[in-house]
Amino acid sequence: MAIPKYLTLKEWEGFFEGRIPASTLRAEIHAGRLRCVRARPGCNAPILISDTEMERWLKEVAGKRQMALSPTEAAAANAAGGDANAS
Repeated sequence: MAIPKYLTLKEWEGFFEGRIPASTLRAEIHAGRLRCVRARPGCNAPILISDTEMERWLKEVAGKRQMALSPTEAAAANAAGGDANAS
């Protein structure tokens, strides 16, 4: 069993190249959909999320979200009979 790697919210934001901002991760933590730990006791301690927890969240929670489509993307998806984001 491998030891999970922990990253801060800002490090995860950098990993995702800004596509999932730290504010979204923080909101998911507050909503109880993403689990985290603190680097040390106290409210100013960095929030850490393990790679295994991030993988779980991406599969179970974030994967179920639908991206908003522009009108042209929606038309293309309807014409193709499927999801325009599936490519």
